[in-house]
Amino acid sequence: MAKDLEFFDSNVLIAASIPYHVHHAPSIARVSAVRKGAGICGAHSLAEIYSNLTNRSKGYAVPSLDAARIVEQFTRLFTVVALTPKESRRAIQEAAQLGISGPMIYDCLLLACARKASATRIYTLNPRHFRAAAPDLANRIHEP
Repeated sequence: MAKDLEFFDSNVLIAASIPYHVHHAPSIARVSAVRKGAGICGAHSLAEIYSNLTNRSKGYAVPSLDAARIVEQFTRLFTVVALTPKESRRAIQEAAQLGISGPMIYDCLLLACARKASATRIYTLNPRHFRAAAPDLANRIHEP
């Protein structure tokens, strides 16, 4: 029997980390329900989580050391998947063929990580962008 692997977009992990985030309750519930060895996130999500948590303009302003500890906790809980340069180039080329531009490229890179890990479920707070970036994975993309 194939193992259920759950991939998490950065925005779900950020929401799970901030008790007053509008999506905190469903995000922390989903993260808390992950079985050991079944959670996955992208390597560049770690920097994105840290950046957002410490960004005062986002309204979070988590102290740097606390944000680093949160990132560390995610690295212990999740398998962190990184793309090779060749995989990154392929994801960018596929995005270009779909007409995707701008910041959505980061969604494409995350989805390439999810594909690489053979994720059976992909959690994001922005399913519309994820489905546009990966129509072939649409049935695996869910909100927490």
